[in-house]
Amino acid sequence: MRASDFVEKRRSKRLGLSLPIKLRLLTDTGKGETIEAFTSNVSYEGALISDINTKNIKPNDSLHITLSVPRDEARDFPFSRIVGNARVVRAEMETCGLEFSEDVSRLCIAN
Repeated sequence: MRASDFVEKRRSKRLGLSLPIKLRLLTDTGKGETIEAFTSNVSYEGALISDINTKNIKPNDSLHITLSVPRDEARDFPFSRIVGNARVVRAEMETCGLEFSEDVSRLCIAN
């Protein structure tokens, strides 16, 4: 497949920001352990996590996420914090793609 054959399906612009994120697998028996990682890029609708052990994470898993935007990066991203649930859309090697749920809370930056 050539790059020209690829059709972009994302509705939101992605920003290449390395931001701290906490992930917790939501299980039937309760809450799983918290994993700390960093994003490779973030959009209004999701994030890509790199350099993460995906051994216990698989597509369609539900995660509770907390993503913090450092003050230095705040001018490039309209939120200072994102908290809520996300669905794993892909998990391969050391990469995990997330789609934020519709009810995720986005705390806005006050100017």
